[in-house]
Amino acid sequence: MAVCACNHEQPFETPGHASDQPFLPGTPTRLTYNPGKDLRPAWSADGGSFVYAWQQLGSANYDRCLAEMSGSGGRNLATICNPNPAAADSADAFDAPSPSADSRLLYTRSSSLAGAVFPNTAGIYIGPLSDPLSATRILNLPYAIPGGRTHSSISNAHWMSGTRLVYLGESVNYPRACSACPPDTLVTGLEVVELDISGPQPTLAVVPSTYGATSVALIATLDTLFYTLQNDSRVYRLAIVTGQSTMAHDFGVRGIARDVTVREGQLVAVVGGVVSFADDPIFGPIQLDQGGVLVSVDLSTGNESVLLTDTALLFRRPAFSPAGSPRRLVAEGYEFVVSAPPVVDTTVSKDGDLYLYEAP
Repeated sequence: MAVCACNHEQPFETPGHASDQPFLPGTPTRLTYNPGKDLRPAWSADGGSFVYAWQQLGSANYDRCLAEMSGSGGRNLATICNPNPAAADSADAFDAPSPSADSRLLYTRSSSLAGAVFPNTAGIYIGPLSDPLSATRILNLPYAIPGGRTHSSISNAHWMSGTRLVYLGESVNYPRACSACPPDTLVTGLEVVELDISGPQPTLAVVPSTYGATSVALIATLDTLFYTLQNDSRVYRLAIVTGQSTMAHDFGVRGIARDVTVREGQLVAVVGGVVSFADDPIFGPIQLDQGGVLVSVDLSTGNESVLLTDTALLFRRPAFSPAGSPRRLVAEGYEFVVSAPPVVDTTVSKDGDLYLYEAP
């Protein structure tokens, strides 16, 4: 069960009477019961736990925190929120966590004043997993990538070494349907970026052939990326040393592929579902995504299989546990309802929980 409160005295503390088992069994097993959003699971290097972002609906400004959960489920092992009482009047968001092999954590953090449309401060941070609040801001958000594009957020961060990472750079826009309407938030993948933090200042480089990317995964050998593109049913494979990109798999009529994750010859991606693409005259290419079906691919044969569910769920952002650990897959799951004819429509919950597949 997700812990829905933050400890403001010691931000990372193991709660008593913890369990490493989910509350109820199922296929997949539901791991969190937070009434708000549970997002972006990212595994520790040994596969013993994963870190994710979760929303505090009980806070005045719906703050978003981070939590660490055992790889098999159960109660959270630790939580982190903003402990500063002076921040009570602002919306604080911790997001996009990525643990490293040497027990550090990359994450994004932003703060918005009450009533603000966009954050007044945001950045990318790296610090010890045992004390993430002591992290150092390594990069401000937004920033301009060499070549002129602006990235306002990141996701899908993966450590290539202790000083090099790859991630998905994203744009964030806040359109209004009318002048009096509340703003919406549109997050769009732009390209895969390599970040080098070995020097006194971080350096950024766009990975070739990835413009319009919507997700990126790094395999265990650290020499190959898999990525997806907007409005595309294909998954691509890129050799990091040579920069050569080839098609890894085409889902064809199943629909648009995104949110790819790969482990030891098995690829899983979100395919089809409630997703649309448009080339907006103001904001450019936009892919709206409320989730899809999890489809597994044996990369040696190309054979596909849909991961089954006991309940009606659409999925986003699956993440395989790392090689060498028990084979597990955690993903965001969103309940949905399909209305009956004559008007058939799909209504998807805006608040998702995390679900676990054992040995998918």
